[in-house]
Amino acid sequence: MALIILDVLVFFRHVAIMYLFGAGIFLVLCVIGLIVYQRLKLIRQMEQQQANLYHFLKTRITRFRQLMRLHDYVGVGTLFFLAVFVVAFRWDYVWAYLQPGQPDRGWHLSVAGGGLVVLLALIYAAYLTGRQEHQRRYGRYLDQLEAALRELRD
Repeated sequence: MALIILDVLVFFRHVAIMYLFGAGIFLVLCVIGLIVYQRLKLIRQMEQQQANLYHFLKTRITRFRQLMRLHDYVGVGTLFFLAVFVVAFRWDYVWAYLQPGQPDRGWHLSVAGGGLVVLLALIYAAYLTGRQEHQRRYGRYLDQLEAALRELRD
């Protein structure tokens, strides 16, 4: 939440841009809310009795894993589009910094390239952290359930 407030205060001083930023944050929150709702619905369905329990649980486990991956991808996509949005909003400053007429243009390009690499590394680290958190929270239970289903089938 503090990051969102900082972004609003530092980067988006213009009213029209702030509305666009707010709409984007609202859209991301709606998508994540929908994913969480679908996940809870799957858990409730898994708690109910079904005629073909093996097939039902197998399909629900697969769907649950898909929702976990989708949640990770939404997070990575949000961070990527936030970075693109900030660069697009500050394009005049970035372009002035990278102008061919600058005396230290090679250094400026190196700094911009390094910043891009650091940004991509941070986004990838956020993806891995989210994936590990999902695995820690849900993965081992799903693995145990799949192992029990395989044992019952055999």
